[in-house]
Amino acid sequence: MFAMPHAYTSHEYDCAAAAENMLIAARSLGIGSCWIGLGMPLGSDQNTLAELNVPEGYRLMMPLIFGYPVKDIETPPPRDADVIFKWIT
Repeated sequence: MFAMPHAYTSHEYDCAAAAENMLIAARSLGIGSCWIGLGMPLGSDQNTLAELNVPEGYRLMMPLIFGYPVKDIETPPPRDADVIFKWIT
């Protein structure tokens, strides 16, 4: 996902929200996905940006991968009722 820098800084939040929605939508379609935070350094590599056809003035924001899982996506096990959440304020 790429973003054009703006005078305001919400483009990072906008891209993060869009990325999350893409991950959720992929899951609903049986598509596996992952946010690759370690892929951020690729945004500094000019060869990678050229290979991805990133337009001039844009930058890498949220590296995501998508694909069909080799195994079925399993449903997570149910949570125990005695799970305790602690809010830190």
